[in-house]
Amino acid sequence: MLYRRKVIVMINLLITLAIGGIGALIALRLKVPAGAMVGSMLAVALFNVVTGEALIPQNVRIITQIAAGAFIGAGVSYKDVAGLKSMVKPAILMVSSMIVLDLIMGYIMYKTTDIDLVTSLFACAPGGIVDMSIISSDLGADSSKVAILQMVRLMSVFALLPSIMKFLSSRIEKKVAKKQSKSINISEVELDKKCLEKDKKKYVGKEALINLGITTIIATIAGLIGYKLKIPAGTMTFSMVAIGILNIFTGRGYMPLNIRRMTQVFAGALIGEKMTFADLMALKGIVVPALILLIGIILVNLCIGIFISKVSDLELITSLLASAPGGVSDMALIAKDLGGDGPKVAILQLARYVCIIAFFPIIIKYISLLV
Repeated sequence: MLYRRKVIVMINLLITLAIGGIGALIALRLKVPAGAMVGSMLAVALFNVVTGEALIPQNVRIITQIAAGAFIGAGVSYKDVAGLKSMVKPAILMVSSMIVLDLIMGYIMYKTTDIDLVTSLFACAPGGIVDMSIISSDLGADSSKVAILQMVRLMSVFALLPSIMKFLSSRIEKKVAKKQSKSINISEVELDKKCLEKDKKKYVGKEALINLGITTIIATIAGLIGYKLKIPAGTMTFSMVAIGILNIFTGRGYMPLNIRRMTQVFAGALIGEKMTFADLMALKGIVVPALILLIGIILVNLCIGIFISKVSDLELITSLLASAPGGVSDMALIAKDLGGDGPKVAILQLARYVCIIAFFPIIIKYISLLV
């Protein structure tokens, strides 16, 4: 019986990943920004809504986060480390402005719908779905509505924001885009070819396999340590830091492009697998709050991203990606596709995540006592 269950789990996993891969290929062919992740997410979400059979076990989630951290870390150089001081100001401004704007958005939802204030505030909180749902129930919110609206937020971020970011970036930064057109306006196929050529020149044959092996082993050990310590985003963070240190001192940090694509497919499947038929049906009762959340997410992200790019030395696309309320590893993964700085996006996303988990519930609790 146990053996049969394991076989069923393995079959569902393979089917889920296959569907995610097909969705990714279609999106990449259509040149959708961050196509590998977006295509995988939508395909798996559709599959799960129709059949309820999509399955991504916890160990796949861990592997995905380790791979994401390793890929980001492999792109870290000494110059990036030296520039960390310049990240303090953008991080503080981003987190503080995000908290204020999301509180305003939650209050607007509360005033324009029949959802109570605490539930509205948690629904608009740019944290994780599970984290916000669990914490919200402790403070008397409707955790089911929080979870559904958080799902709307997460899927909207990956389905809509990459295209908006790419469009806005290409319009506002025309001069930069002309000089660096291969990083912003280039197609997915051309970007892949460029990265593959660069990989072939820098790492060939036996050396590439050795570097990949070293990177994989160190990233896995570090990622598992981060996971065991139960630090927020610890799996990806520890993996990223370990490979970043390896690359800075030895130059052996190496993750080929096809692994990044595979990681994006897995990440998209992880998000899509959360969407169920029950969630889809539940959206009928919260259409207005969902629309408010969707519009609010886009406006808040654009306002914060443009603001950060104006008051710091971060380019617009990196600022937009850093302030997008998506996953730490997910936003950092698609940064390279959109021409952003992956390591900086990861650092700012981590600052956002930690601060939201640490401070947002306290602020909501204080507001609920005042109202």
